[in-house]
Amino acid sequence: MRSMAHGMVIALLGLCSVAYGRVPPNNPYPSMAPVSQYLMPREAEIEMARSAGPASISAHAEVLVLTRSGYIAAAKGSNGWTCLVGRMWVAGFDDPEFWNPKGRGAACLNPQAVKSVLPQYLARTKWALAGDSREQIAKKCKAAYADHKFTDPAPESFAFMLSKESYLNDTVKGPWRPHVMPFVAYSHIPRWAAGFEGSPILSPATATFRRYEPVTIVIPVDYWSDGSPAPK
Repeated sequence: MRSMAHGMVIALLGLCSVAYGRVPPNNPYPSMAPVSQYLMPREAEIEMARSAGPASISAHAEVLVLTRSGYIAAAKGSNGWTCLVGRMWVAGFDDPEFWNPKGRGAACLNPQAVKSVLPQYLARTKWALAGDSREQIAKKCKAAYADHKFTDPAPESFAFMLSKESYLNDTVKGPWRPHVMPFVAYSHIPRWAAGFEGSPILSPATATFRRYEPVTIVIPVDYWSDGSPAPK
């Protein structure tokens, strides 16, 4: 049961257990594609970002959209939440789809995640768009964590991922299913019973994460943000 849960999350996040910095054989995404392939029309990106959470949250959240130099605020918020469409370079550094330009993960981050996780995602995005390699981005993240510029996720940090429009990787070819995604410290995964037999909380294979990356666990839920039921 536990290995099945791990497999589901590996498929969800596009993670693998290859050694850091080693690109898998025949990887279709060995390097970054032209920046234009990662961009979206502004209004479509705003709509997709808001679809990550229930309207009671996302309608009052700040919305970020991607530009050639990084994310910018496209809509102001009043509740401390932030919604955005993440690209694949915010996934694990071992992810073979790290540079997949099709990747789109709509998420609404709560205020705790906005303070402790979002700065890391924004920095990784700027470094990627500036031309840094996967290895260079990883080294910068490790150094920032060592200098306490990046921190472990704050307690109670999480994101809604309830959008039907996401494309999480080439394995699921879509949004997988609606879920709540807590961000946790690397050492705290067992405290959530994530991946334990019979637990509804799914865990990634911990070998694919490092202490200087925001670690995520996954709680599947029954409905998309529009209220329609999830696949069984």
